[in-house]
Amino acid sequence: MLSLPHCWRNGLIGALFAALLSACASTPGDLPDRAGFPGESPAATTESSLPDTTTDPLLVEAVTMDEELFAATRAALRDGDWLAATLALPTLEAQDDSVADIAFEPINASTAVTALWIDYYKARIAYLRGKLPTYESAVNALKKQSLPGDLRRDLLLHELEVAKKQGDSAKQLGLSLLLSSMPKTDAAADTELNDAIWSAAQRLHNENSAPAVLDAHTQGWMDLATASTVDIPLENAAALAAWEAQYPEHIARAHAESLRDAALLDAQTSKLTLVLPLSGPLEKAGAAVSQGFIDGFFAAQQAGLTVAVLDSRRFESISAAYLEAQESGASVIVGPLGKLQVEELLAQPDLSVPVLTLNRPTFSTGPNPSVLLLSLAPEDEARQLAEDAFASGSRRALVIRPEGDWGERMEAALVEHWRRLGGQVPSTAIYSKASTHSPAIRDALGLGDSAQRSAAIRSLFSDKVETAGRRREDLDTVFLLSKRSDEARALKPLINYHYAGDLPVYALSTADSGTGNAGLNRDLGGLKLLAMPWRMTPEGISAEDNSAALHALGSDAYALARRWWRMRSAAAPLYFGLTAELRSTPYGLLERRLNMAEFNRGELRPR
Repeated sequence: MLSLPHCWRNGLIGALFAALLSACASTPGDLPDRAGFPGESPAATTESSLPDTTTDPLLVEAVTMDEELFAATRAALRDGDWLAATLALPTLEAQDDSVADIAFEPINASTAVTALWIDYYKARIAYLRGKLPTYESAVNALKKQSLPGDLRRDLLLHELEVAKKQGDSAKQLGLSLLLSSMPKTDAAADTELNDAIWSAAQRLHNENSAPAVLDAHTQGWMDLATASTVDIPLENAAALAAWEAQYPEHIARAHAESLRDAALLDAQTSKLTLVLPLSGPLEKAGAAVSQGFIDGFFAAQQAGLTVAVLDSRRFESISAAYLEAQESGASVIVGPLGKLQVEELLAQPDLSVPVLTLNRPTFSTGPNPSVLLLSLAPEDEARQLAEDAFASGSRRALVIRPEGDWGERMEAALVEHWRRLGGQVPSTAIYSKASTHSPAIRDALGLGDSAQRSAAIRSLFSDKVETAGRRREDLDTVFLLSKRSDEARALKPLINYHYAGDLPVYALSTADSGTGNAGLNRDLGGLKLLAMPWRMTPEGISAEDNSAALHALGSDAYALARRWWRMRSAAAPLYFGLTAELRSTPYGLLERRLNMAEFNRGELRPR
């Protein structure tokens, strides 16, 4: 019997951020008031809680993995097929089920390492199956072993992937920093890790959860997150220049330089021109966006900046409206709002004035350095629902959606992403008018067959026989893709009525009326849904239903237009807006991430 040595440091990630809960970030717009930020040497910062990995025996390369031995398992895991991954795992003779005690005949290092890799892949299979406690237990057991460097790195990378899906910014930062300190063979891996560190640092700053005690390297990332939040462009550039003076050799220097140069370009923005439909079929929507934009302008009161508003309906084409805005001196053009108009505008060969559109085309566009694409597309929310439910351990879903094109698009976006992650959709319920709600859910849950079985049993006895319905048991979650809040209020109680009240139910933000009326929302108790950040603030927005979301869109559009060059920079900063957390891709698409919330006694509360 071979007992492998235990040399994984206890609490590797936990020790890194033991002080997270007691931390407090600097006020946005101000430079941190502490030793070590501008004027002090980085060496003067508080002693790091990051473990010294330079002498860590786990970094010593032992026997590496046999790539061919696990090739089929890796391929199956990439495809989300846990059964194929399990069947492809190699077996070792005389091996028991323990990670810590493995018997071999003969005993050799290569066989011991193979056994560790098998247990690593078993952990990943458990995660793919949604068995999160089993996964965590297996990972913790592996951490107690003496792991070769390549296995240790793969284990940390998978933990990082899980932390990202679960939205654990502290763990994401710690794991990314630890991985970045390890030997690497791929430059792209360095870039990905730095992006993960940068995103996590910004989120922790935004949540006022910045670590209180860190080494100089990590402190540099957190200070950069603080400096990047300064809103006024020239002041932002000064804060970033101060950061560069403080951390001249920091790996994030390229981020700071990119943001500083972009802030100086934003400082030259003198006129924002809003191009919206202020008459015709989209008049109400255009007015709500315009009001949010103007409210943002008056709230910011940025000196030297003016705003003009054009009614896109007055022009023969959106191209003519764009030309009018350009000739009148616009620094940034915001709009249009309609999808077809956005497609027409993007077809122009040359857009010399930067544009922030308020919708996006149906087709994929190539890189366009003159465009930022902002949209409240519900398909994005459907994909995020899949991510959040999967991260919580759900794997087999019932999808409930309305009949028609909108419902088809939501289902397609969700199911495609859900299956790519490794989830399954055993059943779908499609409803049209209110009278079809209950039958659609009943049949999708298999209760029609259950009722027939009950009737057959009762027919066998002369006395009255009590029976209870039994739904299908191959489900562990429900996706409620309702288009309107009144539909969600009608459907959620029916899910409970049809014996599925024990399943978590996830919904789009469209399930929320936006009014904050606890009495109206009481039937939504237990519903988990994506909520725009404005819904989670005490003051909220004083508007009804879709108008509130469009008002928030206008407010975010104003803030983003003022930060156009910074959002389009290579550093890709996060913007924490009223509609979502936003970040620009290299193609100029502003990716959205909403908050997960839950209704409790009619009140919407963060989860």
